[in-house]
This record gives sequence, structure tokens and C-alpha cells, in this order.
Amino acid sequence: MDTIFSNPVYLAIAGVLAIILVYAIIKKIIKLVFTIGVLLVLYVVYLNYTGQEVPQNLDELKKSVSNSVNKVKDVAAESMEEAKESTKKIVEKKVTEKVNEVFGD
Repeated sequence: MDTIFSNPVYLAIAGVLAIILVYAIIKKIIKLVFTIGVLLVLYVVYLNYTGQEVPQNLDELKKSVSNSVNKVKDVAAESMEEAKESTKKIVEKKVTEKVNEVFGD
């Protein structure tokens, strides 16, 4: 630290690096805010398109989003169960075919 603060060239390099770091952080924050804004607009358009009530305040928005997330989780869980059952049946069928082939039934 003493070396950086004692030499003006090192201090200038550290200052430039600090400015670049701050710029990168601000840029990421702006991208995040922009992305969240676009997602919220798309969500409101989706709600309007499906005829659902558009939330008027932040609490209603949180409830609406959490309800939608829960619905997606339920659908995904059902799909996973169906996929498990289907895969299980296919594997059992293939195993039975191989056993019959090996033992000559």
C-alpha cells in the first residue's frame, strides 16, 4: 500500500483500475435493472393476454408471481413423475425382453 501511495504512476494506475471496476459494477446493475423491468413488462402483458387481473401494487405482484411459480412447480413435478413412470415401464419391458432372450422363454 505504501508503494502505491508513494508513487504517482502507481496511484494513477490504481485510480484507473478503481474507475473501471466501478464502471463495470454500475453497468451490471443497470443490465440487471433493465432485465427485471423487461421481465415485469412481459409478465404484465402475459397477465393481460390471459385475462387475469394485473397487480396494482407490490404486494399483489409478489402474490401473483409466487402463485405463478407454484403453478409451474406443480406442473413440473407432475411431468417429472410421468417421465419417471414412463421410464420405469420402458426399462422393465426391456429387462423382461432381455431375460426372456437369455433364458430362452
